[in-house]
Amino acid sequence: MMTTDANDDFRMSRVEAEGWNAAQRYMVDQAGTPDDIRIADFNPYRGDPARGRWAAGFRKALAAGAA
Repeated sequence: MMTTDANDDFRMSRVEAEGWNAAQRYMVDQAGTPDDIRIADFNPYRGDPARGRWAAGFRKALAAGAA
């Protein structure tokens, strides 16, 4: 059985993956790299820690796509 911390860690990993996937869709549909304000507008989460993890996933995907 997973502990609460393990459940939270897993959930946050899924939130980060959602951000990654959103960036992948963005790179297909849009030209250029979005600024922080635009990334914040895309983010469906309003509170931390989910908001920060989603943004981290989004930025990681952008960086990987630029590499």
